[in-house]
Amino acid sequence: MGVNRLRVMKAIRQMCWLAGLLGACAFAQPKQEATISVNLESGALIKGTVKVVARVQSGALVERVEFTVDGALREVDESTPYEYEWDTVADTEGERTLKITAFLEGGKSTSKELRLTIDNGVAQGAPYHFQQARAAFAEGKLEDALYHTRVALKADSAHRESRVLQIQTLLRLGRASEADDAVEDLARLYPDSMETQELRVAASLRRAKNARNERELLRTAIDAQHKINQMRLKALGDSRAPDAIVNRTLLLIAEGEAGATINNLLTLLEREPSNTRYLNLLAYAYLSAGRLRDVLVITSTAIRRGAANDYTYAIRGLAAGLLNDSREQERAFTEAEKVEKNSRALLAAQANLAMLSRRAATAGRLAAQAQGLSDNSPQVAFARYWSFVNNREYDRAKDAFWRVLDLDPLMAEAYQLRGMLNLMDGLRPGDEDLLVAAREWFEIALQARPNYAPAHLGIAMSYAFEAYTTKRDGNRPSAEVLQKAEEVLNKALATSRDTAWAQVGASYVYTELRKVREADQAIRRAAQLDPERVTSLTPPEPARALELLMALLFVPVYPAP
Repeated sequence: MGVNRLRVMKAIRQMCWLAGLLGACAFAQPKQEATISVNLESGALIKGTVKVVARVQSGALVERVEFTVDGALREVDESTPYEYEWDTVADTEGERTLKITAFLEGGKSTSKELRLTIDNGVAQGAPYHFQQARAAFAEGKLEDALYHTRVALKADSAHRESRVLQIQTLLRLGRASEADDAVEDLARLYPDSMETQELRVAASLRRAKNARNERELLRTAIDAQHKINQMRLKALGDSRAPDAIVNRTLLLIAEGEAGATINNLLTLLEREPSNTRYLNLLAYAYLSAGRLRDVLVITSTAIRRGAANDYTYAIRGLAAGLLNDSREQERAFTEAEKVEKNSRALLAAQANLAMLSRRAATAGRLAAQAQGLSDNSPQVAFARYWSFVNNREYDRAKDAFWRVLDLDPLMAEAYQLRGMLNLMDGLRPGDEDLLVAAREWFEIALQARPNYAPAHLGIAMSYAFEAYTTKRDGNRPSAEVLQKAEEVLNKALATSRDTAWAQVGASYVYTELRKVREADQAIRRAAQLDPERVTSLTPPEPARALELLMALLFVPVYPAP
């Protein structure tokens, strides 16, 4: 029995030795440093934008996690949870290898690989995805619409409808920079498309609202709008059809060429002498060309022929008011109200005359009433913008400025008013750089309407103000600045010598040029042209010159019939 006991004890000692040996071996095995878990399973189908989320369990510090697709590095994330937004639409369809590698302190790492299949349905074709995108857009599901336009263009990069819808969707989403890039892609494919230029206008304006380089973007929008108008004019050709003549007239007036439209309108009236629309359009063309007495003649003709409506009387009253014929103005306005109590045309005319009298609150109220009656014309929107500026409601003025341009990026008056604001601010000591900014706004106004004489005057004023501030600071203005002031002034006078605003501006500029006789003659001429508003025969100081010009320079801004 003693022998058996010895044998048992020996066996136990051998088992303990073996257990210890196994434990030591286990302890000697390399310890697992980290494990990676992912929110995707290997073999999954993926589409659209997929957020890959990796979590790393490790006793050691994780320095970073790298995501690679088929060996190409896509993302590096240094904070948990480690994420990679995978835009699968930008990748080739089919099976891909996603590898996630965690790099630990001490130069160690661990990885995990997944085999995934991208399937965005590209094989279904561009037309299918365009239809899906259009339906989503109509339902307000803009992200879905954007996804399907991208897949459509992946199937066919030249699918024009999908490109257009993609731009419209980006604009609705407020992603103006991406929309602008998409417009440029569209322009490369379809450079002569009117739709391309229309989208370029929209994208440039949207970006300009919040960009530091707003003037550069506005120039792009203006250029695109000019191209649109030229395309439309080219499409109309020399057609003598009434609708073609009407549309050509409106386009030419928008381009600042009102005088070129009048003969065609007269021809149109020979065919239909009592057509109210044609008579009003001719009156509008005369007003736009500055031929105020011709407005009175043609509206008298319309009244005599029994073809006058509220617009006829309203534009007649405006022209009479501009000619300081207050009796005829009131008579015409009364008739307009008799024809149409809530006449948008009458409100617009009254707002214009309120601007001329610098009654900013009244002008704004009348313009707001017209807008409330569905007047979406840029001219009425401008009247409201002008009222906010003159009431010093600058936050509201900023929004109103962009509303004007959304309606018509060629509205030169809007850029002119921005320039006038900079002229005012540039008179303050230390803010003289704003005189250069003002000049840039006037140059943009000239790009919008190349023959817009007030912009030439604005540029001349900016140089004259530069001379004024230089003298104020005890220095002598350069001969070059004075020469430029006179050269640009002559451009304004070449087309607008017989306007009060041009003579007021000329009087101030001549003062800075030390041409006393010319300055005196100019202010006297201004008083002859508008004795109600120009009451002094002394050349104005800078502040007074600006005050007069803010009243005289922007009227008429009147909507088309």
